[in-house]
Amino acid sequence: MHKTEATPEMKTPTRISQIPLSRQIKDFILEGISSGDLSPGDRIPSEAELAKHFSASRMTVNRAVSELTVEGRLSRVQGLGTFVAEFKPLAPLFEVRSIAQEVVEQGKTHSSVLLEAECEPATKQEAGRLEVETGTEIFKLQVLHLSDGRPIQIEVRLVVPKFAPLFLEQDFTTITPSDYLQKNVLFSEVEHKVDAVSAGEEIGQLLEIEKNAPCLRLVRRTWIGNEIITYVQLIHPGEAFRFTGRFTGPQNVKAMPC
Repeated sequence: MHKTEATPEMKTPTRISQIPLSRQIKDFILEGISSGDLSPGDRIPSEAELAKHFSASRMTVNRAVSELTVEGRLSRVQGLGTFVAEFKPLAPLFEVRSIAQEVVEQGKTHSSVLLEAECEPATKQEAGRLEVETGTEIFKLQVLHLSDGRPIQIEVRLVVPKFAPLFLEQDFTTITPSDYLQKNVLFSEVEHKVDAVSAGEEIGQLLEIEKNAPCLRLVRRTWIGNEIITYVQLIHPGEAFRFTGRFTGPQNVKAMPC
């Protein structure tokens, strides 16, 4: 629900000529949010007010506000104004990044709980996911990731030992499995699949959500040549996470398919 009280007063900006005005306006609003002067549901100054404040054109202000809206930091309501949104972290879909890095970039503290770390024969299902023979010894790992003590991701990972023989010897409360593998194992190809799932009893307890709550699941497989290094499922609370992806298309486009 959006608040209708007067917009909180923000500090007068410091003009920096080398930085584009639209970037300064974005930073100004984001600083208000990060400092607590603006909270979720608070209305930000109107575009006319921001234009006067920055001696900027309405087009420049609109660009800054529109970008923050697309990024999920603001929410526009017809006839009421623009408000600070409940921010959902963006997880990059086409880039292999560390959950710890994402949490730190949000100004929060990452921590993790190791749930399972075993070397066991692969079941038929696990063998299929890694494209190895059933019964092959593989590493199995489960980690719960937290942001400021709040569970945000369950990581269920399978690893082929020959590519990372020291994998299970790591302290995964101080380094994430993804960080370790990226630093120690070269890879040539990554496959991502995303779907929506219901939490269920076990996932619900770990993520501290209702068992029928929606979750986002990212399934990733990583190759070196024709061999799979690792298979991982990353499960997030649906209400607190979203994925984004951006990629470059062909440079010489002659025809656009329908």
